[in-house]
Amino acid sequence: MLIAFLIHDAEDWQLWRKSVAEVQGKPILHVADKEPQLHGPSHERQGAIDEVETLDDDDEGELV
Repeated sequence: MLIAFLIHDAEDWQLWRKSVAEVQGKPILHVADKEPQLHGPSHERQGAIDEVETLDDDDEGELV
């Protein structure tokens, strides 16, 4: 589902954002002040790179 909002100027933006924040009940929409960091150094597990296994394309046709 795609929902769009047409906002003409900064005043429109402030009014819309205020309206979203003041909704009664459980909000279905949240406006963040900045973009959240989903991936970053804090989410990496130490030692994970050592567990990566590489595959060689030359071995595809060989049966052992």
